[in-house]
Amino acid sequence: MMIQGFHLTKVHASGAKVLDDAYFSAPEGSFTVVLGESRTGKSTFLKMLGGEERPTSGTLRVDRLDPYALTPSEKNQWLRSVGVIFPDLELFPDKTVEENILFILHMKGAPSEGQKEAVERLLSKAGLGSKGPSRPSDLSSGELRMVLALRAMIFRPRLLLADEPLQGLDERTAGVLFKFLLELNKGGSTVVLSTSPSSFPAAKAAPEKDLRFVRLEGGKLEPSEGVTP
Repeated sequence: MMIQGFHLTKVHASGAKVLDDAYFSAPEGSFTVVLGESRTGKSTFLKMLGGEERPTSGTLRVDRLDPYALTPSEKNQWLRSVGVIFPDLELFPDKTVEENILFILHMKGAPSEGQKEAVERLLSKAGLGSKGPSRPSDLSSGELRMVLALRAMIFRPRLLLADEPLQGLDERTAGVLFKFLLELNKGGSTVVLSTSPSSFPAAKAAPEKDLRFVRLEGGKLEPSEGVTP
């Protein structure tokens, strides 16, 4: 999906302004990293792109559509192509890891044939091959974050929005997850990932030519050279 935002402003009910006449663009199939320190509005911005946080003013087009002008049925159809990794999301506690991932495939309307095998392969690739029958309560915090990420990626969304997906993961797990994100992008998905510079060591595993960096600061989205070591 292609994303274009012009004169974007977002003011919370508290009066805090997180976006101030900001511009943003992400070509279809690009991988954009939004850099910013804590409480700069990164989460709000990604939720805006995902149809959850309406801009106070400005123009937003995702796949040439205004997500906030769609009817409920149109928006549900649009969301079938959008995957999200947000820190406030949780797995269903009464479902196994495998069932949690299969549920999102069902919700997104993915073909049912071969789903179970696809989930097993993905878990194995992530080093969680034995965790399919486990309940979320049996997983470590890092394993939970990885399963949430896999759930968002398994249906190969045309747009993936990932808010601080690597934060709190050990170096090995962060490297595995970042590799999955790169593979998804190379398959044609547009990826927008938000992070603080200190939480993004896995970026060094990717050629910078594959990544677009934008810094969110003072309500503005400005091109950046990337992460400074």
